[in-house]
Amino acid sequence: MPAPLASPPCRGVARRSVLQAGYSGALGLSVANLLGRSVQGSPSATLANIPTGTPKSVLIVFLTGACSHHDTFDMKPEAPAEIRGEFRPISTTVPGVQICEHLPHLAARAHKYALLRTLSHGDNNHLMSTHHVLTGNLQPGAFFDKVASRDDWPSYAGGCAYLRPRNDGIPSGVNLPTFLMGGPLTWPGQHAGFLGPKYDQWQVSGDPNAQNFKVDGLSFLPGIDVPRLDRRQELLASINRQRQSLEAAAASQRLSTDQELAFSMLTSSQFASAFQLEQESEEVRNRYGRNM
Repeated sequence: MPAPLASPPCRGVARRSVLQAGYSGALGLSVANLLGRSVQGSPSATLANIPTGTPKSVLIVFLTGACSHHDTFDMKPEAPAEIRGEFRPISTTVPGVQICEHLPHLAARAHKYALLRTLSHGDNNHLMSTHHVLTGNLQPGAFFDKVASRDDWPSYAGGCAYLRPRNDGIPSGVNLPTFLMGGPLTWPGQHAGFLGPKYDQWQVSGDPNAQNFKVDGLSFLPGIDVPRLDRRQELLASINRQRQSLEAAAASQRLSTDQELAFSMLTSSQFASAFQLEQESEEVRNRYGRNM
């Protein structure tokens, strides 16, 4: 892929290289191998002039069974008619890179993202492939249509929650608008797998454009406020202290963890405000689209 226009001089490891290395795990390439080959392949390239940045958040838009790459980012205009897409390719801000005519905003920002056209895998089943893409690993004990289980590898959000836990009441990951196919967690790769439910991402469902839209669990029941919740928490702590004989039981420890997480989320104004869509302007909401 040609170099992006007006790349700022930075030091450290390139974000694009790290992203590419992450997706190259399935191909047997390590971060060290990838970066090493990149530097060796360009005599002028050194680790001193590879761009870097501070990661803040990652959005994974998973279009299961959605638009074809021939109709979006890999038009193949020179291919025979039975192979190439039906739409017209347009130029982007990266010389030599073209994408679909129906993606003009992405074409105008092509210098801000990495386009990988070489990703592939050998899975021949939707469920196993979903696990592979959403976790970066092959599904343990995989067989045709193996549904989600707690021996799966953790999702990226689950891994972040485990490796870099937060203490501000905000979950490390949020999944929306629905689980993939056939009820909660039917398709693998959508939870923290063998790390356990403690590290699962927060699930948001429902249509945000509905007038009565709200995220369950982020508002108090009538008659409950923060002081009363604190008193209930003190009472619950007192009860839990009297159950010392059960503290060694895994179920008791799990309940305690869930209780702490629930109180943390209920009292976190940052988390609750993230879903108050009425604070956004009509212009912003219309640009994102009036859909789930």
